[in-house]
Amino acid sequence: MLNGWKKRSSETAIAAFLALPFLLVSGIADSASATTKVGTAAAVNTKAFGVYPRAARRAKVIGDNIVYNERIETSGTGLVQVLLNDGSTFTVGANSDLVIDEFVYDPEQGTGKLVATFSKGVARFVGGKLSKNKGGVSVNTPVGTIGIRGGIANLNLANGSPVFSLIFGDELSFRGTDGKRRRVYQPGYSLDLGDSGGQIRRTTQADLVAVQSGFESGSGQIGGASRSPTNRQVQNSGVPGINSELGAVRTAPVPKPKAVQSTSLLNVENQLVQIETVTRQQTSNEIKDGLETVNVRILSAGSTFSPSWDSSRIVSNPGAQGLLGGNLGSNKNFAFKFGTVTSGNATSLVKGEVEGNLIYQFRFSGKDNYFYSQTYTDKAKIRQRGNRNSIRPVPTVDSIVDGNATSYAWGAQTYNEDFVAFTHLPNVDPTSSTPFDIENMIVGVYGVGTDFTKFGEKSGTVNLRRYSLESDPTTMFSLGSKAADGSFTPLLSNALFINPLVAKELGTSFMGNVSTSDFLMIEKSTSTLDGAQFLASSFYIEGTGSAQKSLFSLGVGSVYLNGADKYGVLGTGRRGGHRIAATQNAGLYGGPLSSVKGPDGGEFFGSNAQSFIFGNDMSREALNDPYNDSYVNRPSVFKRENTISATLHAGTLDNETAVNTLTRTDRTITGYAAGALESTVNYADYEIDALAFASSKPSDLSVTFKKNESSLGGFLTVRDTNDIDPDVDAYRVRFGFNSDGSNTHRAAFIDNDTYAARDARNISETYITTDAAQTLRQNSKYSPNTYFVPNTLVAKGDDALMASANECTCAFLEWGYWGTDMKYNDTGDLLTSNEDRYDKIHLGTWVAGDVTNSASLPTVGSASYAGHAVGNVINNNSQYLAAGNFNMTVNFSSRTGNATIGSFDGKTFSATSLSEQAIATGNHFSGALSGAGVTGTMNTSLVGGPNGNHQGAIGNFNAAVGNWKATGIVAGEKQ
Repeated sequence: MLNGWKKRSSETAIAAFLALPFLLVSGIADSASATTKVGTAAAVNTKAFGVYPRAARRAKVIGDNIVYNERIETSGTGLVQVLLNDGSTFTVGANSDLVIDEFVYDPEQGTGKLVATFSKGVARFVGGKLSKNKGGVSVNTPVGTIGIRGGIANLNLANGSPVFSLIFGDELSFRGTDGKRRRVYQPGYSLDLGDSGGQIRRTTQADLVAVQSGFESGSGQIGGASRSPTNRQVQNSGVPGINSELGAVRTAPVPKPKAVQSTSLLNVENQLVQIETVTRQQTSNEIKDGLETVNVRILSAGSTFSPSWDSSRIVSNPGAQGLLGGNLGSNKNFAFKFGTVTSGNATSLVKGEVEGNLIYQFRFSGKDNYFYSQTYTDKAKIRQRGNRNSIRPVPTVDSIVDGNATSYAWGAQTYNEDFVAFTHLPNVDPTSSTPFDIENMIVGVYGVGTDFTKFGEKSGTVNLRRYSLESDPTTMFSLGSKAADGSFTPLLSNALFINPLVAKELGTSFMGNVSTSDFLMIEKSTSTLDGAQFLASSFYIEGTGSAQKSLFSLGVGSVYLNGADKYGVLGTGRRGGHRIAATQNAGLYGGPLSSVKGPDGGEFFGSNAQSFIFGNDMSREALNDPYNDSYVNRPSVFKRENTISATLHAGTLDNETAVNTLTRTDRTITGYAAGALESTVNYADYEIDALAFASSKPSDLSVTFKKNESSLGGFLTVRDTNDIDPDVDAYRVRFGFNSDGSNTHRAAFIDNDTYAARDARNISETYITTDAAQTLRQNSKYSPNTYFVPNTLVAKGDDALMASANECTCAFLEWGYWGTDMKYNDTGDLLTSNEDRYDKIHLGTWVAGDVTNSASLPTVGSASYAGHAVGNVINNNSQYLAAGNFNMTVNFSSRTGNATIGSFDGKTFSATSLSEQAIATGNHFSGALSGAGVTGTMNTSLVGGPNGNHQGAIGNFNAAVGNWKATGIVAGEKQ
C-alpha cells in the first residue's frame, strides 16, 4: 500500500496491505524478463504506465519488474511505488514522470550507483543501501541535479516553483543548471527554487501537504489488487507476521472520564517509536513488547476537593493547587505494558492508558531528569523530543512514515536506579498561548522499593546523605512560559512545599531566586535508615521596605520503618510561612509532609535508597489532608478554599559524607529573641497593628544540642515590650525535643551551622502568660507549627536583606529566624476579651551564645564590638525585615556601655547609658534608646569565644517613633 493513501474502505486498505509486504520481503524475481531488472513495482494504482526502452507504453501492475531506462508515467489519478534492489524506493505521485537511468549494486559490498531522471510531478525518495554512500544517489531534474545521502526527500516539480525537502537523513545537495551549488544538511529544511532564486528555509506544512496530496488515492482505488481479499485471507496470509503485527492503538486522548482501572494493554504489540533524546540525537527505537507488565502509581486531581477537616471548603479546580490523589482524583496503581528497546539509546519503555489518555514513558540508563514533548499519530506511533531545561517544540511527523498527528503531550521525568517519576500533560495544544489545562496533569511513579532487610549490606559508615529535590510539577508548569517558536520553559524553582497559588502571587522572578538547603539526612546506624533525622528548607527575602516579599519553608523529621522492617517512610509536618506583600498578613504553614508510596508500597527506591518523592501523600493518614496556609487576615487575592494545597518533589541522592567528618558540638547556648505579633484580637477588636514582642534577659532563650541524638531542643520567651496587648504579657514557645529530652525526632542537628527544629511534641510547653500572671496553654487539638533555624541553614536566602549591613559571621555565636502559629481557647475566661486567640509570628529573629557569668568578666579596661542588627519593622500597616549596623562599647570598671544601631530602615538610634542589671547567671547590660524621636530599649550580653570570655556581644532591641516600630536582635564581635 502506498503510504499516505486515504483509507476509502476496509477492502481498499486490506487489498493494498496484502499486496505490498510480500513483495518487500520476498524479493521475487521475474526470470522471463528480457531486460535487466533493477526493481519491482511494489504498489500501483490505476493509470500508471511503464515504457520499456524501444517498447510500447503499457499499464503497470503490482509485481511488474522495473528495468533500466524504463520510464514510469502516471496520469492525474495514477500512483506507483518503485522498490529498487538495494532497498531504495521512489513513490511517484499523480501526473509525474520518472526514469531509472543507471543502477549498479553489489549487495556483498554495499556499493554501487543510482541515477534517475525526475522530470515532472511529485515524488518521495526513501534511501536504501546506496544512499548511505557519498555520491551514491543522483536525481536529474529540469532545474538541476539532486544528491541525496542517507535519508528521505520530497521532490516537488508540480507547481512551477520547485521545492526539494530533506525529511530525514544526512544531506540533500543540489547543483543547478547555472552551476551554483546548494546544500541542505539538516532535516526539516527545504531548498526553494522559486522567485528567490534558491533559498534554504524551514520546511512548512504547506510543503508537506503539496507532496502528500499527490499520493492520495481516488475513490474506489484498491491499491492495484485485482480482487479485494477478505479479512480471513489477510489473517491467514502471513502478512501480520512480517508487517510487525501492529494492533489497533488509540493515541488520540478523549475527554477525561471518571477514573477507572486500566487494562494492561496486552494487545498492543510491536511498533516503531521515534524519539529524540536529551543529547539531541534523533534515534529510532524499535519497541518489542513482551507479556510483562509494570504497575505505575498514578496521582491526578478530581473535579472538586474538600479537606477532611472542613467540608465547607470546596476547591473547584484542585489541579491548580496541586491537590492530586484526593477526593475523586486517581490515587492507585495502573498496569502499564513493559517494552524492550532493541535499537536506539532508550533502555526501556512503559506505556498504558490512564483516564482515557495513552501515556508513553521512555527510560534511559543512569540518573537524570529532563523535559519532553511528544507527538502521537493515527498509526499508533510517537515521536519524542527531550531537553534538560525546557520543552522543545513538538516533533513534526512525516505522514507517510509516521501517519498524521492526532495529539500532543508535554511532560517531565526524573529517573535513577529502580525509580522513575514523571509528570504528564495530555492533550496539549502547542499553538495556544495556554497550551494545556493544569487540571488534567498526571503524576506517575514506578520502581522497586528499597528492601531495608538487606540495607546492612552497604558500607559500614554512618553517613550524612544529601538529596536534590526537584521543583513541584504544579508550580513548575503553571508558572512556565511559552515562546513564539512553540517551546515551553517550565519554572524551575528551589521553593519547597509552597501553595502554587501563593507562588503565582510571589511571581516567577521571586520563585526563580529561592534558595534551598537540599534534603539532608543524617543516619544513626550503618545497617538501617530507621531513626535517621532529616531536614529540607527553602528561603528567600526579596526587596526592602514596603516592597519586600518573603518565604520560608521547612520539613524536619525522621525516617521510620513501615511493615515488616521492609520499607522506610519519611514523615513530618510542614512549617514556615510567607508574606506576598508588606501590606498583607503573613500566611503560616501547617499540614503533613511525607514520602509518597510507589506501586509496590516502597517509599525509597534503589538498593541504597537513592530516590523518593516527598511532599504530600494524601492517602497516608486521611485521604483529604492537604497543606493549610493560616492567616490572621487573609489577603483578598485568596478565597478560603485557596489556602489549601499540596506539592510533590522527586528526590535523588547526590552524595554521602561520613558523619565523623562533620563539626558538631554538644552545648547549650542562651540569648534573646524578638518578633512582630499578628493576632485576631489585635486586628479584629482593637484595630491595633502588629505588636513588637521581645526577650528581656539572656535566659529567655535556651538551645541545647545533642550530637549523639542528631537533635536539639529549647525554648524562647518574648514579651509585650510596650504593654499594648490587652491580655498577654509573654509567650513561651518550646521547639525540638521536649524539656525531658524525649521526642528527639522533631529536630535535626547536622552540623554546627546546619540544623532545624519544629514545635515540641509536648504542646503544653507552649503557652501564654497573661497580664494577670495566669497560664493559658496552647490548644491541644492544634500544633503551634513552630520553626527555629539558624541564618546559615539556607545559603543566600537573606543575602538581599543583609547586603547593606556589616554582618557578624563569628562562629562562636548563633543567630537566625523563628516563627509560630498559636491557637488558644479561653475556656477559663482568662482573657479580658473572653474569646479565642489566633496569634502568629513570621520570621522573628533570635541570637544566642555562651553568655559569660558577670563575675568572670574583666574588672578593668574596655572593649568595642561591631556587627549587625536585624529585625521586624511595623510601619504604617506594612511589615517587613530590615538590617543595619551595630556598634557597642563596654567599660568594665564602671560596668556601663553605649551602643548604636545605624542605617536600619533609614534610621539611626542609640543606647547611650547601658548599665549592667543584676541577674542570677550570665551578664545583662540594658538601657533606653534615643535619637530622632526614637524611644525604646536595648538589652545586651557578652559571650565567650575561642579567644576570651567576652569575645562577642548579643542582644535585642525594640524601637518606636510615630507609626514606625521595630524589634530585632544584635550581634557583634570584639574589635
